[in-house]
Amino acid sequence: NRVIGGELYDFVLPQFKIGTLDTLVRLSDDLGKYDSSYENTMSKFVDTLRGLTGDNNRSLQGQLLVEDKSVDQYIRTFSWDNSKYRADRALPEIISQIAERMGAVDAALKTKMTQYNAIKNSLATVKRRQTGNLSVRSLGGVVKPEHCIQDSDYLRTAFVAVPRPLAREWNNSYERLTDMVVPRSSQLVAEDAEYKLYAVVVFKRVFDEFTNKARDARFIVRDFVYDQEAVERDRLSAMEVVEQEQELLDNITEWLRGSFGDVVAAWMHIKALRVFVESILRYGIPPDFLPILVRPPPKNADKIKQQLAEFYAYLETSTRASDRARAKSSSKAKTSTSDSGAFDMHEFSNILSSDYMPFVFFDVPWTFLDEE
Repeated sequence: NRVIGGELYDFVLPQFKIGTLDTLVRLSDDLGKYDSSYENTMSKFVDTLRGLTGDNNRSLQGQLLVEDKSVDQYIRTFSWDNSKYRADRALPEIISQIAERMGAVDAALKTKMTQYNAIKNSLATVKRRQTGNLSVRSLGGVVKPEHCIQDSDYLRTAFVAVPRPLAREWNNSYERLTDMVVPRSSQLVAEDAEYKLYAVVVFKRVFDEFTNKARDARFIVRDFVYDQEAVERDRLSAMEVVEQEQELLDNITEWLRGSFGDVVAAWMHIKALRVFVESILRYGIPPDFLPILVRPPPKNADKIKQQLAEFYAYLETSTRASDRARAKSSSKAKTSTSDSGAFDMHEFSNILSSDYMPFVFFDVPWTFLDEE
């Protein structure tokens, strides 16, 4: 504490079953992958919740709890949860149990987001039909019975969206687009910033030809036949989509808040296992090391890391000597040997960290919800 001037917290680990060296080396690689994966999952939870609710980080801090604690408090007071992950089991079994839990969480997240994105796309279609311009929006709430020819064996009302700059051209040409267009039947039904919607009466037998000729002239004949019952069905269907979207949104946000704690807890248990496995690989057996959680002052992490490296530089030499003294040629486990026949843990230093330190070191980015 005198060296770094930061906050220090105990990081107590249970007495795990050590297993063989081969197992530890394999687990070292697996734990690194799980660590990175679960950190990404944790960030994904935060990003997803932020995107769904629009809440900022400050607001999310009060929502995302781990065992009724803030993330910061949970990490500072972390203790192994033996009720979930019994420490008396073999390390591969514990890790497999954590991975199984997280696999279920990942699968649930994908399923829920797939469902929500599907209903969100449906809602976007509904909103586009309700709020788009007159060339695409639903005409159910626009067209009135008086705009239509109904119950006629020969005549049909065509509804045409005309770009505003072409309105004069429409009025001058619609009667000549095809034969059998009722003269002077065009009437303005509605208009918006981009289009004017006209109703025009044509004979049913030329409706398709009229549609094609209108398209050539850049007029858009809407596929719409007035039906009061259909209008009501569309309205109810739109309301149902809105309600389903809100229900799914509430469901997934509640699930994200509730499951976030499980993700952080799993991630921290993987961190704890990494500390144990890498420390055994580094310092050998029996376990004789002290895990400490260091919270550096803001923006001082790199400086603190360098100070710690300088302060514990002596471990680089003493650890090697301790490794050789502790090695036994009669070990039943498969080992890597130096020229003198003594086991040298530092042959495995490449699996500990690409940024090798004279002590076991892992980052815990516990401030990912800060405003900075």
